[in-house]
Amino acid sequence: MSYKPIVISLCLGVLTLSLGIPAYSQWTTSVSKDEMTGERSCYAHSQAVGATEKMSFPYGDTKAWLGIGCDGESEWVYIGFSESPNLTGTSTEDGYDRIRTRIKWDDQIENVTLTQTWGAKFIHFTDDKTAILKIAQSNTVLLELDWYGEGKTYFRFSLKGSSAAVSKMRSACGMN
Repeated sequence: MSYKPIVISLCLGVLTLSLGIPAYSQWTTSVSKDEMTGERSCYAHSQAVGATEKMSFPYGDTKAWLGIGCDGESEWVYIGFSESPNLTGTSTEDGYDRIRTRIKWDDQIENVTLTQTWGAKFIHFTDDKTAILKIAQSNTVLLELDWYGEGKTYFRFSLKGSSAAVSKMRSACGMN
């Protein structure tokens, strides 16, 4: 009796199951400790994604992720980028840019205000509490940014698994 067909069948079954669980739907958590002060920050974040339509050079490989952080006293929501976003249509403030744009939680389009410290690889929500509620209540979010040389650029994040990751993050930083 040959075991080859059984082994091949089992391998194909595992491969099919692996492919059926999209990696983009996974959220992860992490803890960061300041070696000098001992203070901890905890994070929950989505998988990194590219723009819905590939951007041209030098932005073509830019990845973004949606994240929530906490330090035991407060929480904040951000979008991190592999390269510093080069955005247009922003208003300049003292040390940062204010970004007024659109965001789509599932099928609901809203206007949102974000901030970016000059040169930073992170954009922050100005209304963290509402953003966290929307993340918990939605399946996907689509962010629109007016990227220099690219025009309207979109990043879509899966929110599947975000509620469990946020709970784990809050537990790790003592915010339950």
